[in-house]
Amino acid sequence: MSFENLQWAGPVLAGVTFLTIWGGHVMVRIIHYYFGTKPIPAVFLAGLLLLLGSTQTDTNVLSAALGIVGLTVVWDAFELHRQELRVRLGHAPLNPRVHKVAAGLAASRIAESTPADEQGSICLSCGSAPNSRFLCRKGPYCQVRAWERYSLPEAEIAEIKQG
Repeated sequence: MSFENLQWAGPVLAGVTFLTIWGGHVMVRIIHYYFGTKPIPAVFLAGLLLLLGSTQTDTNVLSAALGIVGLTVVWDAFELHRQELRVRLGHAPLNPRVHKVAAGLAASRIAESTPADEQGSICLSCGSAPNSRFLCRKGPYCQVRAWERYSLPEAEIAEIKQG
């Protein structure tokens, strides 16, 4: 068995798969943090174009790699919706400048769990305390007023936790 006769397609495609899934996971978090769900159509279209490109190449390994990357990018478009739900439940970080509704949901949870005598010291928009005020995007005066606007129905919360 010589070194030239080894089949390299398997390890190369395994590496492409691993790196694409890892990179997609990281990019979903970054894209959602800075842009929310707005880029979903562009991400989906990019994935479809990569899949189309995989059908147009002559090299089998390149075609397979483009197919893996394309399908992963298409999946990441759907994953951006799921990331929005994770942010709303507080399982992922949110950017208050982008995710105003999610920030309101987090603030309402903080307001409900904070005793009335301590509520003045906690920013209800971002949840920062006086010693962590640097986390607050709008300063010490940002507070959410309409809590009922941000409440989720119990059925939707149960569905999010199951899915």
